[in-house]
Amino acid sequence: MGLTEYLLLIVVVIAIPLAIAIGVTLWTLEQARQRSKPSRKEARPRADAETPGDPTTTG
Repeated sequence: MGLTEYLLLIVVVIAIPLAIAIGVTLWTLEQARQRSKPSRKEARPRADAETPGDPTTTG
């Protein structure tokens, strides 16, 4: 393979997915920033979440 093929391989395998990931991340952050504060829900523990037990007990 020549230099051109290696450069194209790098662009296809690394640069394009990286550009897509950056674009999606920026879009998601923009959506979160534009979301109005009154519509945000307060964080609360899930009902099905396990509560941490006493670390001195086993099992």
